[in-house]
Amino acid sequence: MRWYRSMDRIGEYLVKHLIGEGGMGKVYEAEERLSKRRVALKVLKPELGRSQKGRELFLNEMTILAHFDHPNIVRCLSCSEIDGELVMALELLEGQTLRERLASEGPLSWMAAVDVVAQVAAALEVTHAQEPPIIHRDLKPENLMLIAGDQVKVMDFGIATAMHAMSKSTTHSVGTLQYMSPEQIDANSVDARSDLYALGLVFYEMLVGNPPFESESPRELLNMQCTSEPPELPREVRSQLPKGVERLLFSLLEKKPAERPQAAIEVVRTLEPFSVAESAAPKTAKPQPTGARDAKPANVKGDSKTETDSVAKAPARSDTIALLERASAPRQISTSWALGLVAVACLLAGAATYLVRANGSSAASSVPPETSAKVETTK
Repeated sequence: MRWYRSMDRIGEYLVKHLIGEGGMGKVYEAEERLSKRRVALKVLKPELGRSQKGRELFLNEMTILAHFDHPNIVRCLSCSEIDGELVMALELLEGQTLRERLASEGPLSWMAAVDVVAQVAAALEVTHAQEPPIIHRDLKPENLMLIAGDQVKVMDFGIATAMHAMSKSTTHSVGTLQYMSPEQIDANSVDARSDLYALGLVFYEMLVGNPPFESESPRELLNMQCTSEPPELPREVRSQLPKGVERLLFSLLEKKPAERPQAAIEVVRTLEPFSVAESAAPKTAKPQPTGARDAKPANVKGDSKTETDSVAKAPARSDTIALLERASAPRQISTSWALGLVAVACLLAGAATYLVRANGSSAASSVPPETSAKVETTK
């Protein structure tokens, strides 16, 4: 696999510089020749192209993912073969991986960890719902990118699937040992629940700062993944963590797939009461077909009118605090209503006065004539 230098061309792309290198290949920042669009160009290792079945699976998944418009899935813009190498052009993301975040800041707060897990589960909900389902197989902190506003993008769909198809003819491990499910290790059938197990491992690591199973020996690590119960959370973590979140975490880490949540949507729904009220909503939004909306990039501000309109049309908060605020706030009425109430009050007062006077007059006129005569005789 060759190295590309700045200003080299890969097909229609001009290489700017190397971004990173991993087990699957190298990633470069590049520029599309005609559109001048900046992309992340991933040049995959040659073994991905040696199996016809692996190539077909890989290209099929990339075709499907290229048509997704989901906020938590990195977009695949194109996939091609150049000089015998498979090359993917991906949307260029500005941010840091979850691995980099954990390395620089340590464990996340439980609320930040819940936000990440909810977004990843929303992405998995969509890919698992495809026919056939798209299983990631290599979910780990290195494949989760955090961009502006702590939005999460899941990367590297499809690559592990292609490697799995070639596993009978190569010695390449499918997935990363630290984040493999027991069924992957045992070479059993893998489905959506395998991704959920890996998500549980990532969840645990975000809360504690290290994975639940660690060993310098690959053999011992694999044995722990298959047979050992995950350690209890440290006391300082448990004291802050809601019980419902803790139950979900350890249900994701069950060794038997049947005892885990059966679908990513269950994870999304379980975490909804614990997610930050309205700010997380766009991150877990349902996908829309490409071209269905003309969204502006996250780093481009709209004009003041557009921003004002969006604020005016924003839905009212529905969280508990907002309800309490509305209940305790002083009630206000419009000026027209106030004038109407005053007028009605005046009419009622006038009617009451009239009735009192009328009753007085009728009482005076009802005095008997004999009484008047007696008074005059006395005089």
